[in-house]
Amino acid sequence: MPDVGIRIIVEVLDHHQDVTDPETKEVVGLTVGEMRDLLVLAENANDKTRETFGPVHEVWIIRRANKTPRTWKNAIGALMRKGVLEYAERGGREMRGHPGQHAVYRIPDLCPDPPHDGRQGHCTYQVRVTQQVTQSAEEGHPAGDPSPGMGHPADANGSPAGCERVTQQVTPTPLSPQTPLLSLADAVAERALRAAGLDDEREIKDCIDWITEDCRPRTPAWWRSVAENGDLPAHVARWRAQRTAAAPSLPAWCGKCGDDNPAARTNPRWRVLDGQPCPTCHPDAIGRSA
Repeated sequence: MPDVGIRIIVEVLDHHQDVTDPETKEVVGLTVGEMRDLLVLAENANDKTRETFGPVHEVWIIRRANKTPRTWKNAIGALMRKGVLEYAERGGREMRGHPGQHAVYRIPDLCPDPPHDGRQGHCTYQVRVTQQVTQSAEEGHPAGDPSPGMGHPADANGSPAGCERVTQQVTPTPLSPQTPLLSLADAVAERALRAAGLDDEREIKDCIDWITEDCRPRTPAWWRSVAENGDLPAHVARWRAQRTAAAPSLPAWCGKCGDDNPAARTNPRWRVLDGQPCPTCHPDAIGRSA
């Protein structure tokens, strides 16, 4: 039996939130559904080559993915667009499959510091042992004199004269740098807001900024929890209400500032021209000129 992709499975579990867009290089992560789909493929991949073995469109695989043949094909396409799945190559030719031959896929490295170890979520697990030797003011000790785990030679009463016991310090090697928490939080927030019905990127950014200022979320887990509990639509509704309440008191948007951001119609913060409040429609600039 091939080397089933246990290591790849662990890697997916540890790094599914760190996935970056192949073009923009921004952190986009995998949705829960995408992660589950990739785990199904990882189960049918070789740990050494990272390539799938056998056709991945078998009935039992599709059933395990809880998909129909059409939605499973779409799911594989979505993973390829996110750069976490690609066709394997043979002699410079992509193994896309043809009649009589199944397609072969490859799961690229998701870990920023491969090979992935996966011990308790760490990318690597290395221990550096440091021996501390405290020399007596009266009598020194030869280097390396104590054995690991033992003290210095003691007198008849078991107490060393002017000596201290050698101790070992076990210091885990610092973890490899991971995705900045703030970027990850924004990515999680964006996915949640899109699921809640927002699709304009700048409105999403405005909503994220407003909710962040209003609720002060500390981690990406806050956004996930709010979305899973069904509370996010209420936050979006409050954001919309705030925009609507502010709109009547605003001058009409000139349409020339804000880089064509539609949020500028109701939110003066976007009414900026050349880095300054728009003199035509920003309320602060109009107030100063008046």
